[in-house]
Amino acid sequence: MTSPEVREKNTPHRKPASIKFLLFPFGLLYRMWSLSLRIKYVPGDGCLDMQEWKGPLTIILWHNRLFVAGEWHRRFRKKRKCYGLISASNDGAWLEIFYGWIGIRAIRGSRNRRGFEATRQLIRVVKEGNDVGITPDGSRGPKYVAKSGALVVAKSSRSTVALLSFTYSWAFRLKSWDEFVVPLPFSSITAKSQLLHYDTLFKGRTIEEATQVVETSLKKLTDDPD
Repeated sequence: MTSPEVREKNTPHRKPASIKFLLFPFGLLYRMWSLSLRIKYVPGDGCLDMQEWKGPLTIILWHNRLFVAGEWHRRFRKKRKCYGLISASNDGAWLEIFYGWIGIRAIRGSRNRRGFEATRQLIRVVKEGNDVGITPDGSRGPKYVAKSGALVVAKSSRSTVALLSFTYSWAFRLKSWDEFVVPLPFSSITAKSQLLHYDTLFKGRTIEEATQVVETSLKKLTDDPD
């Protein structure tokens, strides 16, 4: 019989349906906010490669760029489902609601809780043809420092990595560890992406070396890498 301690460790925190119901108006507001954003690419910033790639992707972006991620995926990867890794903690339970608003399915787990199970789930959904989204510096930072665990899914599933970032015409930053960026309604957002195919990223490199490539490349796509 499984002990209560093991069940607790392997069971993610979740918010009851009543909380989700009370937050529903905020979800509608968020959807209207997202729909008002003008997301565009400029020539040479990866849109053509993204449109031509037909396979699943492991999408990697900094934690503070998450606000736009779901809307970007809805517009530019609308034929694919997307799953996101979210902590199994109580804080992650709130993020699960947020992810649901933006159309991203949650897989719950972190390094200290359900990490192995969550990683296996992510690998499985990629092999089934779905996209997954991972923040290499989340969920507690440091900001813009990539952790090697972020690439385990891409390496194990042999999937192509898509680096993704956004530049904002009008936004404010929260006073959080990552200075989370929130674009104002009706603002213009420029998306930048770069595909790193499996052999290009991993051949002849350890996962730590591949992580450094991802960190350096993602910083180059980001307008405030310091």
